[in-house]
Amino acid sequence: MSDQPALPGLSDAGEDGRAQRKARPRGPVARVLLDTPVPHLSQPFDYLIPEGMDVRPGVRVQVRLAGRVTTAFVTDVLPSSDHPGELRPIQRLVSTLAVLTPEILALARDVAHAYAGTVSDVLRLAVPPRHATVERSAELAEAEVPSPAVEDDWARYTGGPAFLRHLENGAPVRAVWTALPGVTGSTRRWAEDLRAPVAATLRGGRRVLVIVPTAREVESVAETLAELAPVTSYLADLDAAPRYRAFLKILGGMAPITVGTRSAAFAPVPELGLVVVWDPDDDSLAERHAPYPTAFGVSALRRGCALLVGSLSRPVAAQQLVEDGWAVPIAAPRDVVRERAPRIHAPEPADVHGDTRRIPSAAFNLVRKALERGPVLVHVPRAGYLRSVRCAACGARVRCRHCAGPLGLTPRGGAACHWCGRTQQVSCPECGSTRLAAYAVGSERTTDELGRAFPGVPVTLSNARVGVTHAIGSEARLVIATPGAEPVAEGGYAAALVLDAAVATARPELSASAEALDRWLAALSLVRPAPDGGVAMILGEPDPGVSQACVRWDPASWARRELAEREELHFPPAWRVARVQGSAAALRDVGRDLAERIEAEALGPSGDTLILRVQRGRGRQLTEALRDVQAERSAHKEEPTRVHIDPGDL
Repeated sequence: MSDQPALPGLSDAGEDGRAQRKARPRGPVARVLLDTPVPHLSQPFDYLIPEGMDVRPGVRVQVRLAGRVTTAFVTDVLPSSDHPGELRPIQRLVSTLAVLTPEILALARDVAHAYAGTVSDVLRLAVPPRHATVERSAELAEAEVPSPAVEDDWARYTGGPAFLRHLENGAPVRAVWTALPGVTGSTRRWAEDLRAPVAATLRGGRRVLVIVPTAREVESVAETLAELAPVTSYLADLDAAPRYRAFLKILGGMAPITVGTRSAAFAPVPELGLVVVWDPDDDSLAERHAPYPTAFGVSALRRGCALLVGSLSRPVAAQQLVEDGWAVPIAAPRDVVRERAPRIHAPEPADVHGDTRRIPSAAFNLVRKALERGPVLVHVPRAGYLRSVRCAACGARVRCRHCAGPLGLTPRGGAACHWCGRTQQVSCPECGSTRLAAYAVGSERTTDELGRAFPGVPVTLSNARVGVTHAIGSEARLVIATPGAEPVAEGGYAAALVLDAAVATARPELSASAEALDRWLAALSLVRPAPDGGVAMILGEPDPGVSQACVRWDPASWARRELAEREELHFPPAWRVARVQGSAAALRDVGRDLAERIEAEALGPSGDTLILRVQRGRGRQLTEALRDVQAERSAHKEEPTRVHIDPGDL
């Protein structure tokens, strides 16, 4: 269609005018998608291709729309257009390089439908901004896919050997893999185990895409897989030039293996045989920009390739795919798990003789004995010193007297505001007491306490505030780390403590328990197996279901129970949920318009939020209705709203 119809009053120019219009050239025509956040403009537009301009599907062009020049992607080149109005010509060819492949365009459309977004928003996530200097110097020569042979441990996984055979034969199989715990030297065992499916895919002559939560894991996995074939790292937080250089390398078929973070879910890998998504419960794999897709969700929509969803835990969304029969589970038998996992305790107060201290004497004794055999890991949910201050006398919350922000205790005494940073002496507004206590103890305070309790023992603090330590040796050492910052100890830790467990499981978000289980198993997997003396303890009043899943090392059973509960309560992934945010007036209008299109459970509006829920089988109807309403409101220049499908922070 044209970007602007003929203006009223100018179309009746008589027979001569009609003859001129009839004689006007109508092709060739480029059909384009505009790079615009406006919902009602997320549709194809036709533009004439000027003579001599080398326009092909997938290239970037600039076109004029409503008096403004806008960048667009060419999706098709047609001999003519069926639009009756006048077509404007393309203003400029930005580049002759086709950076939008048909496969990624189809994926972008699927993602837009699944997440109630626009194709333009998805393409902004999928294709990085052009870097002209990199493009001019790029040498695109497709690399041959090697056929590596590796010794693998997948015979210990039920269904593992069959999955590898399917990969080598190029079959688009889908599996949910619960990896075994442990370390090999200074490498996590799951990264070593990943070599087998990657090698099988390469032997089948196809390429591999691996998606992990953090840049640190990209580096580790890339190093592990580099022995099989050349690896290209692709991260969204790279500078413009190296990111675009990696993108072009992948696009040109020069990367047999691509390893990246969440943005790599859209990587244009040709002849893609396998996508691996590691640890989909990590919130780093959820996109922060509209339409807020997850790397797991995007990867599940990719066509014609195998999918391996891996974790030490069992994501609830992945369990839904298993119960649907859409994916098969791959996990080790119970006897193999017992050989590889540490012995884990989650004591009740009675089990520690009523010792209600944060670290009871039984835990101190465990650490003391373990230090005779090697390093000990202490997992703390938060960084900082003493956070969330309260009155020690009456328990009332105490806030900053300057900005009313939250306070934390400092190592030198007194309190400091987390918002304005001012240090101050405060008194309780309820009882006047100047004695303060903390709701939660951070990793820095834990380091001080354990350093005093075990004099002479080296102590390492690892978190994002002070710096992340990636690996340590096998000598005796205390390591205090926050989630995701745990170093790998050579040969594994002799013991581990998980502190303040209730801080993780008592959060109000729907995903709190799943994230806690995922983080705890990731930390506990670094401990030596029970036959080698590895032992761990979970302290701080954890949720019994989550802690027992760790004790038994049985995340699949926990995921089945959690999924059944979410089905009963109408929560994702058993149901599809849309969160619509905006002003009260806008939410009332959206709710009314949606009620005319689809029958859904509506919660609210409450404040600035409206929640809509439908059974999973009707999820596409919900997202289509939301897309239509958003486009109509945009066309009528009505107040916009923000839509988030199955939000992780629900």
